[in-house]
Amino acid sequence: MNWTDLALQFGSALELHQRVRKATHLQFSFADRVDFLNATHWDSLTKPKGLLMSREYLRALETSRMSQLETRYALVFREHEPIVAMSMQILDVSLDRMHAKPSSSKPVPPVQQLETQLKQRALICGNLLSYQLDGIAFAPGVEAETRWRAVAEVLYRVRRAEKLTGHPNFVLIKDLNSEQKRDSALLHTLSYRTMETEPNMVLTIDPAWKKYDDYLAGMTSKYRSSVKKAILEPVADAGCTVVKLTEAEVIANADRLQELYLSVQDNADVRPLTVSRQYWIEMAKLGPSKTSFAAIRQGEHLHGVLMMNLDGDTVTAGQIGFDRHVAQSLPLYLRLLHCAIEQAFEISASRVVFGRTALEPKARMGCKPVETVMWARLRVPVVNALVRGAFGLIQHAEAPEIDPFKKAKVSA
Repeated sequence: MNWTDLALQFGSALELHQRVRKATHLQFSFADRVDFLNATHWDSLTKPKGLLMSREYLRALETSRMSQLETRYALVFREHEPIVAMSMQILDVSLDRMHAKPSSSKPVPPVQQLETQLKQRALICGNLLSYQLDGIAFAPGVEAETRWRAVAEVLYRVRRAEKLTGHPNFVLIKDLNSEQKRDSALLHTLSYRTMETEPNMVLTIDPAWKKYDDYLAGMTSKYRSSVKKAILEPVADAGCTVVKLTEAEVIANADRLQELYLSVQDNADVRPLTVSRQYWIEMAKLGPSKTSFAAIRQGEHLHGVLMMNLDGDTVTAGQIGFDRHVAQSLPLYLRLLHCAIEQAFEISASRVVFGRTALEPKARMGCKPVETVMWARLRVPVVNALVRGAFGLIQHAEAPEIDPFKKAKVSA
């Protein structure tokens, strides 16, 4: 490359840098509640995104009384036409949420007593309770530069408006797949940086499988035997049954569901957000076509629960809880995960989204990793370590390569 080409390339880069950092001349509408925005405009953009950007789901989140969480929304217009819808969350992240909760039976060291005071305020485009890009919806036909400049300007305006209640120290856009990452490359020019997370584990349902038994039959004998003898049979032999909780049962057992959830959540290494007791009730009110609650019951005792979002051809395993004492002798966690696969066959779904934790057990179930990234913009560099730790962005694990299914026979 000669000096002339280098100068032209530098000039083009500088021109792009200056152009994207100017106001877009688009029009914006902001709200603290989704119902404050024009419903027709919101629905026209978000309907293809499904449940997690629907007004009914977002309204349920708002009324779940999660003390850590605040919501913000925006619509972007170009010449009176809506082109972008955005769902955002504001979260206070403290240092004590970067490790398991200390046991109540032991004194808390002085250093850990201070951790709750060391907080950073985050502005997140997306949903902390999901594993995909569930915070942005675009109108078709809008060029990438316009779309992502609009996203960046919305986040800039919201962050600046939060000075009265506490200025967010970092901005996060989660979770983008490889195609979305390439499409949003413009954000790098606006000082955003990509950060990898642990992969999202997804099970694709073979069209030849019509029921759960077909899924098991598709496994090699080694893995099929492991599922039956190590997961299904021990739970059944202990006199436990797997049931579906109705809305009335969820409401009546909300305290127990929250107790089971906290038993797992409080032991997690990273706990940026904890759902509330009311969250279970609000999710149940969405109805059985939107959410399903699988539970493991022994007599009158609930030992475990898994809440699942049902969205078209996708089942997403959401919040899980189980009795850790009972789990010492019974595989409650793995049995609940298999409930999500059973649910997929009930609604003829084509895939099950299991999220980022427990990569090896999920790989043994047939899940494959879907790589995801986040765009992050830090206002204060010193918070970098906290941000990366709190959202699992440091030295994340890789999913093992496991194929539990029989190889398809290829005829000559």
